[in-house]
Amino acid sequence: MIASIIGNYLKEKKLLSAEQLMDLLDAHRKVRAKLGIIAVSEGLISQEEADRINRLQAIMDMRFGDIAIEEGYLTEAQVENLLKKQENSYLAFAQALENQRLMLIEQLEQLLIDFQYDNGFTSSDIEILKCDDIDQILTLFMPQEALAYEDIASVAVRTLMRLVDIDISIGRGFLTNRHEFENGSLQKVSGETGFTTCLVGKERSLCEAAGFYAQEVFNTVDEDVLDAIGEIVNCINGLATSKLSLKDETLDLCPPEYYLKATAIEAEELLVIPMKLLSKDVDLVIVLGEAFNIL
Repeated sequence: MIASIIGNYLKEKKLLSAEQLMDLLDAHRKVRAKLGIIAVSEGLISQEEADRINRLQAIMDMRFGDIAIEEGYLTEAQVENLLKKQENSYLAFAQALENQRLMLIEQLEQLLIDFQYDNGFTSSDIEILKCDDIDQILTLFMPQEALAYEDIASVAVRTLMRLVDIDISIGRGFLTNRHEFENGSLQKVSGETGFTTCLVGKERSLCEAAGFYAQEVFNTVDEDVLDAIGEIVNCINGLATSKLSLKDETLDLCPPEYYLKATAIEAEELLVIPMKLLSKDVDLVIVLGEAFNIL
């Protein structure tokens, strides 16, 4: 998730094209971050020192870590710790940027400072993002007063990652009483603590997610698209209901509902989490309870 969040930020800043971002997201899943990238990111060595070790590797039959130890840049304990971090998604993304000669880790780290400022994050928040823990990241993007929504939102995001897009990107969630959309699918869950989950979009933004899930190509939003989106919502609610049922709550899933030409959803309060799903703008909307209106 962190790779997509940062990647979309770089695209918004015109530092990456849509095509470059797609290539990077594909590449980062296939690479392991090199020790030099990780060491610079951790502040253990400078970019110049990493470059020097890389040059030494060209004339010495030794690994990066062994040279760093021999030259006194790193200790054995530090190298061992760095080796454990090679699977980190953020560092793999940084490695992909460097492999494609788009950006060095030091440049990316500087841009993270802008990202931190633009989003009102603390340094600790950025470290949480780098760890790429889905639930902790979601908490950072949720309003503080939306604690009651977190269990459902967490299940929704993790389900979308499994079923549709492992590189999903989320934006700042917000509470409102009205959210505009054009088409989408929703499903009510009835019970004492019932809720409603919606996946909505505008124009043809739902086509890619529906197509990936149904293994079809959709060019316009129609009943088949909304049926596929409804199945995804049903999977989300099924898992969320199972989780909540562990708390001795009795909940029942209602049939999905589909809206081809809507204007907005209104409720006393609803949570909206903007997402990039297969690079398209899709909103996750959650209403606690079943009281809402579709206009």
